[in-house]
Amino acid sequence: MQNPKVELREYLNKLITRLLYIKGINKQLKLLKEWETPNRIIALETGAYFFRLVGFSFNRTLLIELCMLFDDREEKSIVDLLIKAKEHSKSLEPTLFNPENEKREILNSEIYQKIVSEQQDLIASKKEIIDRVKNRRDKALAHSDAKYFNEPDDLYVKFPLSIEEIEDLINTATEILRMQYVYLFESDLDIQVQALTNIDRIL
Repeated sequence: MQNPKVELREYLNKLITRLLYIKGINKQLKLLKEWETPNRIIALETGAYFFRLVGFSFNRTLLIELCMLFDDREEKSIVDLLIKAKEHSKSLEPTLFNPENEKREILNSEIYQKIVSEQQDLIASKKEIIDRVKNRRDKALAHSDAKYFNEPDDLYVKFPLSIEEIEDLINTATEILRMQYVYLFESDLDIQVQALTNIDRIL
């Protein structure tokens, strides 16, 4: 890495863009789920294939993108960003607002490394969920394991994932990337999707 101060900030911005993409997909999936009501039974029956196809595609994309964010084997991920941030903590010159003098100050390298370590520990605490996401991707999406191709329901039994667990991973990514943005860009950031057009409006 020739210029970590610049390159890691660009890296962080790209990961935030990926997270926004994930949040956008997740938001559309929630809107699709809201259509599953008795009041919309005609629409559900008429567009049954469409609903299944979109839900299936979005769920697969969501799993793949979450893997890209959290898999320690990925070259571009939050895990990789934190490793590099810790390695180049001094040249990054992260800052934090000091309320005593009302100024931003460069964080001591050891303090910043401790913050990064805590974020790494947070990801490590989600290892079981991340492993299930990775197994779903590897067994069904990336390599099409013959065992699960023949018995696809077994995949969901062996590697269960709840909506709450997916939300938990998304919230974990949001908190880590938001705080890194605070340290590296000297400002806070609301990582939210502000879509003017969505599936609900189209439907």
